[in-house]
Amino acid sequence: MAIQANEIKWYKSSNVNDTASNGGTLSANECMDGVKNNVWPDVSQSERVAGSVKYRKTFIKVANDDDLALINPCIFVETATPGDDSIVLLLGSQTDTQAQVVGYTRFYGAAALDVDATAGDTILMVNVENGNAATGHAIFRNGDLLRIADKTSVDAVTGNAEFVRLASSNAVAWNGNQATLSLEAGAALANSYLAANTKVASVIEAADIEASVSNWSESSVAGSYDEVAAPLLLDHIGTVEESWTLTFTSASQFDCHGNNLGLVGSGAIGGGAFAPLNPDFNKPYFTLADGSPPWGGSWAAADTLSFTTHPAAVAIWEKRTVPAGANSFSGNKVVVAITGESA
Repeated sequence: MAIQANEIKWYKSSNVNDTASNGGTLSANECMDGVKNNVWPDVSQSERVAGSVKYRKTFIKVANDDDLALINPCIFVETATPGDDSIVLLLGSQTDTQAQVVGYTRFYGAAALDVDATAGDTILMVNVENGNAATGHAIFRNGDLLRIADKTSVDAVTGNAEFVRLASSNAVAWNGNQATLSLEAGAALANSYLAANTKVASVIEAADIEASVSNWSESSVAGSYDEVAAPLLLDHIGTVEESWTLTFTSASQFDCHGNNLGLVGSGAIGGGAFAPLNPDFNKPYFTLADGSPPWGGSWAAADTLSFTTHPAAVAIWEKRTVPAGANSFSGNKVVVAITGESA
């Protein structure tokens, strides 16, 4: 069965604070859709008076039990905040923290259509929030993929939405907070849009979202494991970002340690598939096959097999800017959305 909407889940990062350590790896703490403060804390009066810049990292996880990949995912701000603050997106890594992200300069966000557009148009005029122009976050750049929509929500069955791409050069002309956007050669709007209710967003085009393994290494004089004939099996619900080391304690038995999780179990050649359990989701972190092949040769105590697993998730940072003197706004929120295909 194809990936269902309820299998796309948002999770918090392992560290959530306002220091350089903010962010890090995927946690098991889910951000429930539509729940107040699921990502952002309230803005205090002193913060509104002085202004502030804060970051939060979330992970969009494909929790599909058939381990299907989300293909060609597109991530965007579907609805910008109605308050005086503004939020832009940045593409993160599985491990980066605020110490790194403060240096990132590729921002994505949403604007309001400024002039009615007609099907066949190749130029759009939009207005961005304060701070999101060429001198600030510059949310539109040459070659960007755009999402244009007049739907009331990302899941609305009525209204129009389409993706178009900006030209590869001279695509964006700024006049203060107004941007004139030129589409690539041969591209034109398929639908007509009214400025009063149309949003134009720059899109993060992420890699396919699926669990993966890297850095496979065997340290043994005479032992081997055929990871091509019996590839490591990863679980889209249980797999996490972790570097694993299997250390042999005898010719057939081994202990498995994660660089963050420590000892997660012990296994043995001939003892069946090794599948240490992720207790947060009651799913295996990974499954290592047994038998001959894949195990070959003669393993010995102190031999090691190591690899790194990566979850079926993409990391997205949100940067919130509250200008000094911002007004209070009850019920302020931002809507971030993702689309994609599955097999």
